[in-house]
Amino acid sequence: MEIFKYSLSKSFLIHLYKSLKKNHSPIRLIHNYFLNNIEIKGLTIDFGSETEKNSNMSYMDHIKHDSATIKKANLFKEVDIKIDLEKRLDQKNDSYDSVILFNTLEHIENYHNLISEIHRILKINGKLEIFVPFMVGYHPDPKDIFRPTHFYLEKILSDLNFKTNIYLIGVGPLMVCFQIICKYLKFTVLKLPLFIFFYLIDRFISYFSKDFWKYYCGTHISCKKT
Repeated sequence: MEIFKYSLSKSFLIHLYKSLKKNHSPIRLIHNYFLNNIEIKGLTIDFGSETEKNSNMSYMDHIKHDSATIKKANLFKEVDIKIDLEKRLDQKNDSYDSVILFNTLEHIENYHNLISEIHRILKINGKLEIFVPFMVGYHPDPKDIFRPTHFYLEKILSDLNFKTNIYLIGVGPLMVCFQIICKYLKFTVLKLPLFIFFYLIDRFISYFSKDFWKYYCGTHISCKKT
């Protein structure tokens, strides 16, 4: 397990300002910044996504995907593939090089089956990039089921022989608080200094607190099928 760490560099501050202007939440903008380090290749299926013309999803602006052919799959939105993630998937065994599963698993009741099915349709050494929120508000789309810890996510994935690298996103008690209150702040001029203030307080707390890392907004896990 690693904590995703970032500094208030020029590149991050520009990213922060642009993201807050677009009303991105702290968890989304931090995760997007993290995704600048992630690359997917080959035939890829993006579960729980939607077409770009209707989407407010911003992660594809950051994740490296020039070498990927991406199919978008969802039951409720306009997509390339209509699919019910609660059931057995129609895709063939060992048919995909990569799978993206962002902000989706928490909406699935039969989540063990979904992870098993993803393992089945991935090729050997295929990649699964998964992100699941943790300390965030209830958000039915159309339903909201659970908030898995990073420990439980690792167990589910490891039990199916995925090799995992775990990253905690949006770490710190103040950042978790800002994630909750940010939606009530209407102007970037308020959000920007508060984000920086909470970030600095969290950095200070981290030097003295042994359980600082236990407060986090979400978990990203990069997985490989073995």
